[in-house]
Amino acid sequence: MSRTVIHVLSDGFRAPNARALVYPLIVHRRALLERGLDVRVFAKAEGRFADCDVLIVDSKHFHGPERGQLDFVRESLERFAPLCNALAWYDSTDSAGWVVGSLLPLVRRYFKNQLLRDRTAYLRPMYARRAYTDFYHRMAGVTDDRPEDAPQVDAPELLDKLSPGWNSGLADYSRFGPTRMALYGRVPFGPLLGRPHRAARADSPRPASLSCRMGISYERATVAYQRRMLRERLGDRIPSDKLGRGGYFAELQTSRAVLSPFGLGEITLKDFEVFLTGSLLVKPDMSHLETWPDLFRDEETMLSVRWDMEDLDAVLDRIEADPATAQKIAAQGQDNYMRHVADDEAATLFAAHFANMVSEAAG
Repeated sequence: MSRTVIHVLSDGFRAPNARALVYPLIVHRRALLERGLDVRVFAKAEGRFADCDVLIVDSKHFHGPERGQLDFVRESLERFAPLCNALAWYDSTDSAGWVVGSLLPLVRRYFKNQLLRDRTAYLRPMYARRAYTDFYHRMAGVTDDRPEDAPQVDAPELLDKLSPGWNSGLADYSRFGPTRMALYGRVPFGPLLGRPHRAARADSPRPASLSCRMGISYERATVAYQRRMLRERLGDRIPSDKLGRGGYFAELQTSRAVLSPFGLGEITLKDFEVFLTGSLLVKPDMSHLETWPDLFRDEETMLSVRWDMEDLDAVLDRIEADPATAQKIAAQGQDNYMRHVADDEAATLFAAHFANMVSEAAG
């Protein structure tokens, strides 16, 4: 079998999204090798980091004073490109709407955790560079102190370089998972990285009907607006202040449904914690978004509410009135998630998806 050498330039466990990028490459290394994919992660651009068939550069590699310095990033990619056979960028930022269009001409492929299904949206102005912040700006006149609304991609043909990578769900978000991942970042001891287990099944006793723990403090008013609106609509129905991780997990395991609004991006770590604890995930409509794995299917693995929250009461009343259907959807959501992160099939599914990405990047 021919072998393809892939190097990933990433600081790995420095940030949550970078952890989620590197995690499956480590835990599924054997399955990747069986497909002829030899993957190695480099923390620094030194040594033989670019001696490979495909070099994938994680956006989180540029941190500290380098973060957001686009001239420096572009110069780095221009320097990397002649050193490898194919160069790809991996945008591990949170929002599907945020794309650094000026990097597209420099790379074979621009991978991202999640993308807008309508790629042409990147050609148009989008307030705060998110579909939902643009919606709240237009719907309610919400503005930011430093608005950004210029088109992000200036040539339609560049949109073909955009491809979904994998979302941040492919790591360990169990009760002690973040602690184990942080320890691995300091001491790379393999057994610290395992496959998460179900914290509770969907059919376990759930005396509470709803949970919605969330922060509402964001620099951008357009980002905070959805959560503030949700807290106002919930009123005194349930508490929404944050809990410690132990109490938080206990609440998830005993709640029939969990509201998980958007934050800096549409997908949040809470989504995966809900799947692990077997509750029903309720989120603002995700149909505008493409991601892998496909975890967010309305009426099948989760329930959706409108971005303006006008149907919130109706959705919550439905969950209360039909607990059997709520439990069925919760179970399907959990099973689908575990299939991609913990079950025997998880390694095969990831290796197949990554092989397609490598094929796209190698051109």
